[in-house]
Amino acid sequence: MRFRLKLMLSYLLLILLIAVSFYFSIDHILENNLVEESRANLISQTGLAKLLVEHETGADPQNLAETAGKTVRERVTLIAPDGHVIGDSEVGGAHIAEMQNHLDRPEVQEALKSGVGTAMRYSETLRTDMLYVAMTYGNTNADGFVRLALPLSYLDNARSALHRLLGGATAVTLLAALLFSYVLSNLTSRPLRDMAVAAARIGRGETRTKIHVSSRDEVGELAVVLNDMAERIEGQMQRLSAEKQQLDTILAGMGEGVLVAAQDGTITLVNPAFRRQFGITGTVEGKNLIEISRHPDLLAAFKELIATGNSELVCEITIQPGNATLLTHWAPLTVDGARHGVVAVFHDISDMKQVENMRRDFVANVSHELRTPVSVIKGYAETLLDGTMAADPGRAVRFVEIILSHSERLSTLINDILTLSTLEAKDTVLDIRPLDASGTIGKACMLLEENAKRKQIVLQSSIAPELPRVMADQGRLEQVLVNLLDNAIKYTPAHGTVTISAGMNEADGMVRISVADTGMGIPMKDMPRIFERFYRVDGARSREQGGTGLGLAIVKHIVQLHGGEVAVTSTPGQGSVFSFTLKIA
Repeated sequence: MRFRLKLMLSYLLLILLIAVSFYFSIDHILENNLVEESRANLISQTGLAKLLVEHETGADPQNLAETAGKTVRERVTLIAPDGHVIGDSEVGGAHIAEMQNHLDRPEVQEALKSGVGTAMRYSETLRTDMLYVAMTYGNTNADGFVRLALPLSYLDNARSALHRLLGGATAVTLLAALLFSYVLSNLTSRPLRDMAVAAARIGRGETRTKIHVSSRDEVGELAVVLNDMAERIEGQMQRLSAEKQQLDTILAGMGEGVLVAAQDGTITLVNPAFRRQFGITGTVEGKNLIEISRHPDLLAAFKELIATGNSELVCEITIQPGNATLLTHWAPLTVDGARHGVVAVFHDISDMKQVENMRRDFVANVSHELRTPVSVIKGYAETLLDGTMAADPGRAVRFVEIILSHSERLSTLINDILTLSTLEAKDTVLDIRPLDASGTIGKACMLLEENAKRKQIVLQSSIAPELPRVMADQGRLEQVLVNLLDNAIKYTPAHGTVTISAGMNEADGMVRISVADTGMGIPMKDMPRIFERFYRVDGARSREQGGTGLGLAIVKHIVQLHGGEVAVTSTPGQGSVFSFTLKIA
């Protein structure tokens, strides 16, 4: 039941109670007043009848009763002192003797005591309620009794008329009360309805809702309180929204993956980095951890933290594809001292692992490359110092030449290491400017022309006409060309051919420079690692040729610093083609 209807019914019930109480009170009061007024009038009329009876002493009692009845217009009964009826204005003289003795009537008994008696009772003779008044008469008040009887049927008629009047008034009152209670309940409940609607809108998030304050009573105070509450809720919602946006921005911008899961493994939050790391698409919130990833190490770490109740857990897991290594940090999600789940942060340490492996391999390779020349130089130097070569100057000179050769190889290796270290430095700056690539190609060919002639190798160039200028550092470009040409000459047998060509690459709109040889080629298994540091296809022959194993790594770094790409194609036994691209000026 709505409040307005409750209020309206309460008004109606109150008015109904008042109307009913008024109805019965008025009915009772008017009835008593009518009876008392009738009794007083009947007493007066009885006194008048008494005077008439006493004035006509000696007359026939029946005639006297009928005369008095006509005078007072009421039923007059004359009763002897012994109670016998001797005259009655309503009963004929022939039936007087049949009437009962009236000495025991209440009004007669009371008249014997005080001279006047009244009573109200049902009359068996007239079969109706009657009001009786009896008085003694005579000189000594002992000659008999004069009794007047008044039927109360008129009182019933008056009461019926009164009831109709009061009933009509009550009905009109109730109709008016219904109308006014409806109006008043509307006026009283309207502010409450407005506040209920406004509170519902506030509950739906419409915190800018304001309630009009039209009074200063309790309802007005409630409206003020609701308005203040709405303002506070709006401020809190704005703060929560700002914090959520800030948290979402932080999570979206984090490079580390973040996972939040409940105690049963149900995922409640993941960030984009986590999706990228595990290759997840679609919605994962609400799903179980085992549904999105069946990685055993991931599930084992989650179960271990839940089962042991540790404060944190740190471990490494490797995921596929990509063979990525993740350092995972697991911690319980605690709210008010109770555990509600776990939070896991996934750090991608694949690059760190790769750098660590590269550093370890680099140290091992450098140590291996340096050991041979250092050992040779040390051994031959010690032999020269012990004086045994003094008798054989020719052999001593050959030892010195060997020492010089290995020292040059050592110097070349150190220079290549320093060059590679410089290229890998973050602050490396190249002097890139527009230049004519054909001139640099010609210079590189000139520098290696003697080496090609010694091996009877034909060194030729093929440069496209109107080759556009490129953006490059001339010194570094020359270093790339020399390294590629030197490798081609070293691994091409006598009477072979080395060709350097330059032209436009239609696929990407860049200039592509290629060095092709007719050497032994590169096996397919070695192709993916050919540009790694210290990697050699034929290690023994490379060392014999004086190679350090760093040339192609230097070429790759220089080309990438120019914004280009390096590539290789090869057919074992037929030769190889190394190529790289440069941006057009």
